[in-house]
Amino acid sequence: MPLPGRLTYNEFAPDGVTPRPYWSAFIDALQNLAPDELVHRWQRAERRIRENGVTYNVYSDPQGIKRPLGIDPIPLLIPPEEWRFIESGIIQRAQLLNLLLEDIYGPRELVRNGDLPAALLFANPSFLRPLTGLATPQHCQLHLLGVDLARSPDGRWWVLADRTQSPSGTGYALQNRTIVADVLPEAFRSANVTRLASFFRAQREALLGLAKCDHPRAVLLTPGPYNETYFEHSYLARYLGFTLVEGPDLTVRERRVYLKTVEGLQPVDVILRRVDDDFCDPVELRGDSFLGVAGLVDAVNAGNVVVANALGSGVVETAAIMPFLPGLSRKLLGESLKLPSVATWWCGQDYALDWVLNHLDTIVLKPAFPSRGMEPIFGANLSKSEKDKICEQIRSRPYEYVAQEQVALSTAPVWDRGHLYPRSLVLRTYVLNAGSGWVAMPGGLVRVADVDGEVVSMQRGGRSKDAWVLSDGPVDTFSMLRPRNRPVQLQHAHAALPSRAADHLFWMGRYAERSEFTARLLRCLMRRVRGASPTELACLFRLHGCFESPQSTLPKDRPAKTSDLEDELVSLMFSVERADSLAFNLAELHRVGGNVRERLSEDMSRLVGAMGESARRESYMEFVEYSAVLSGCLELLSAFSGMERENITRGPGWLFLSLGRRLERAMYSVRQLRELTFGLDEKSWPLLEYVNQVADSSMTYRSRYFTTLQPLPVLDVLMADESNPRSLNFQMTHLADLHSRLPRYSAPDQEAIRQAVGLLRGLDLERLQFPLPGGEWPAQDRAGQLQIDRVLGSVQELLPGWAANISLTYFDHVHTYPISIGG
Repeated sequence: MPLPGRLTYNEFAPDGVTPRPYWSAFIDALQNLAPDELVHRWQRAERRIRENGVTYNVYSDPQGIKRPLGIDPIPLLIPPEEWRFIESGIIQRAQLLNLLLEDIYGPRELVRNGDLPAALLFANPSFLRPLTGLATPQHCQLHLLGVDLARSPDGRWWVLADRTQSPSGTGYALQNRTIVADVLPEAFRSANVTRLASFFRAQREALLGLAKCDHPRAVLLTPGPYNETYFEHSYLARYLGFTLVEGPDLTVRERRVYLKTVEGLQPVDVILRRVDDDFCDPVELRGDSFLGVAGLVDAVNAGNVVVANALGSGVVETAAIMPFLPGLSRKLLGESLKLPSVATWWCGQDYALDWVLNHLDTIVLKPAFPSRGMEPIFGANLSKSEKDKICEQIRSRPYEYVAQEQVALSTAPVWDRGHLYPRSLVLRTYVLNAGSGWVAMPGGLVRVADVDGEVVSMQRGGRSKDAWVLSDGPVDTFSMLRPRNRPVQLQHAHAALPSRAADHLFWMGRYAERSEFTARLLRCLMRRVRGASPTELACLFRLHGCFESPQSTLPKDRPAKTSDLEDELVSLMFSVERADSLAFNLAELHRVGGNVRERLSEDMSRLVGAMGESARRESYMEFVEYSAVLSGCLELLSAFSGMERENITRGPGWLFLSLGRRLERAMYSVRQLRELTFGLDEKSWPLLEYVNQVADSSMTYRSRYFTTLQPLPVLDVLMADESNPRSLNFQMTHLADLHSRLPRYSAPDQEAIRQAVGLLRGLDLERLQFPLPGGEWPAQDRAGQLQIDRVLGSVQELLPGWAANISLTYFDHVHTYPISIGG
């Protein structure tokens, strides 16, 4: 919001009514739309934003990592002559800060000569002493610089902040452009907007050019899915063609960085980082970090890997350095600073301290070192006692505080429910070190304040805009996609699959199968529990026993009643605190799916998101309605299975996803089959129907055996049938086949799983004659039952160890445990 009683610059119309001339083409395009057309288009765009998982994590928001990015469809327009001035100013600033970083981590002549106060450097926690003396390829301390700009009431642009550590927002700027240009294609074409793709091509080429080899491997290092800008990390990695990695995906061996993939360790040459400086190496920098790579600084020092931006670049991100930039520009560049910084005072200087203490009403107080975590304090909002307290704090440690003039930010129109409202804005621009020169992104990321916001911040509920730099000449229509008239070399090789991604895909398959089994079992139980006879109720309790749940709510001090079972089923369906509940497993499926979003198709991502919300309990629902919810969940899970079979290429990712599904289905199959092997008398025969239904094999049974359910044919369908995708034999056969396709697979593990298949196929069910109703149990047939149970027990013992070895081999890269069937 504009400051009370102060003028502001209106980006759209000087008088608030008549648009500036360069807005005319855009306004004409909007006026050509039908009255409700923009509303309908933006509703589709918002649905697309939600479905595609375009998120920005506001830590205080209940939606957490699921919070959709707030985007405004009305762009900020910047005329060409104005952009040329901004461009030259931010490029000069990037050159200056890059030279400053070289001196800070090199000879430090500026400190020795008094051009930069020593206290400002050595008291800064972002000054990383272990990096002193490290050379950077092509003198590229800054690969990318972000510069936050604001316009004063007289129309001049001022610099509010420099983002030198790992500037965020380029991916959001690209996403905004894609969405807004799609919503307003007519306006985009008529406005002759400068495109963004060339900037990202230059970034990709510049990063790969930093390496010392011919075919470098580049990765984008992210803190992980809980970071506020994780969507951007994933989006940029896909767009640039880099592998998205987290710290545990990388390891340092003999001063080289390697990516842990399912095929083994592969060298990494360039790291585009989105992790803060001091978190990047727990050995040399911050010991409590779980986000970095142990030994990374040593690998950088050896020249075996390049990190962009260079480690330690956050030291000049402080606003306290701004008062010294005009003098540093004249000294290092031999020219005056083109884009001035907003008036800034570092309290570590005596005259600045006195001025700040006497003018608290007109300034914004900030930490001199951003890592301190202090929120900005607006002096005009403080009471007398609060001012006295702040003054005392500043006097005690003056070098830790910086003050800036409170700027009356310019306003731009924001579209809200069919109306336009003025909102304060900040423009973040970006400059790229392309090796041969500096390149500015044409435009950037515009952030607009919330209705009552004093601070323009996405974390405070603000939204983002696209910035359209208008061109007075032909625009470059380059696309990151290869032109149609240029031949390409055909290839069928799959990209390297990081171990972490394989781990997530493996568990994605396991959670999907757990969810499906749980949903089928619950639906069977819920449909019968209220009308069950005592005999049927006993069978339902036995079926519930297939969960083998240590978190069961059933009473242990007395016989359970129907109401107890009902409460247990509701808990199994909705309790997210239970690790065996449907809600928990669907939530975990959504979580691990989000961690590999960059590897999923748009349809698969949307489906995984829908499954995460499918087992939601509404307050108005009755018990009888829960089976309908379960059916809806099963429809989504069936769609997931169909996509896994028909829509995913048979690469390493699919292998681990399918391994997880088949492994989990085999585990549940064994559990149910062992329940059928013993203790099945005439009273418990309804259990045959229930298990057949849970296994979705009722139709298979009826089409093959024109009789009522009997134990022997049920075991044949669910255990021995090689053609039934729900049988145990089918799962084990496919597990053996999938395992044999893995790179570096363990021969002993492969032999163990094949022996398990052989044992299953070697069972002669004809020798086992279960008694029919009214019959007696033949004593001689107990041996056959024991044989079946021994085989099932051996398979049940084998599978967890076999799964553990998969994890140890491909996800953790450590030695495995010896396993064998029946041992």
